[in-house]
Amino acid sequence: MNDSDLLRLADLNRTEYWCDGLNWIPGTEVFKYQDGVFINSAVDFPACNVAFNLSAGPDANAEGFLSRAKDFFEKRKPAFSLLLRGHDDRAIISRCQELKMPMISNNAGMVLDEPVKGKGLPDGAELRWVEDARELESFKQVAVESFHDLGLPPAITEKYFALAGRVLSPYTLWAVVYYKGEPASVAMALLSHGIAGIYWVGTTKKARGLGLAEQCTTEVSNASFSLGARKVILQASQFGEPVYRKIGYREITRYPWFICSGKQALK
Repeated sequence: MNDSDLLRLADLNRTEYWCDGLNWIPGTEVFKYQDGVFINSAVDFPACNVAFNLSAGPDANAEGFLSRAKDFFEKRKPAFSLLLRGHDDRAIISRCQELKMPMISNNAGMVLDEPVKGKGLPDGAELRWVEDARELESFKQVAVESFHDLGLPPAITEKYFALAGRVLSPYTLWAVVYYKGEPASVAMALLSHGIAGIYWVGTTKKARGLGLAEQCTTEVSNASFSLGARKVILQASQFGEPVYRKIGYREITRYPWFICSGKQALK
């Protein structure tokens, strides 16, 4: 697999995750067209209403994409997210910067090329795979706390995990690390397009610094390979990036994330 193919699959897996994940919330609308995806979620929060450009190769028509996104969200949400690709959306990124749209992150797109040997969990820690609503509740407990620190309100995270029947599926893997009997660290994987993507990695405040996220992510990554994934990808926050590098992930791109209002798109 060359780098171009890998980036394409990584983009598709990332988009598939957002479509699938926001569909866990009843009332979400997903619109797919030839070279993009718009998601109008059931919650009025910019990070849950997103636009993706999926044109193959660099897209020089930045105004066209921004205009379509504005038209889509204009009567739906006052603000939305543009989840862009550093490798193929350079013209759009430049236009967003010209319009002074807030960039809330520029996460590293990373890949793990093969299974790795983990360091193992510390004494008092145990990894369990999520298979039912009760175990998913433990996953949610960790996600609510850890993602609040990244700016996702607890009420929004609660909505994501409210209906286990919509969340759990044959093409996802979910793991919870318990430390001294309490849920402490989590990670999940979505298998699609011949690869797997890691999402929802988090650790509770009192369990940080123990290497739990590193081992949880390692176990989920290796399990994805065992289920047939050719590569495993993720998008790393500034906090998670050093952890993933220790596991063996390498950077292949960046994914800028802008918040856009309808008025900004066509100034």
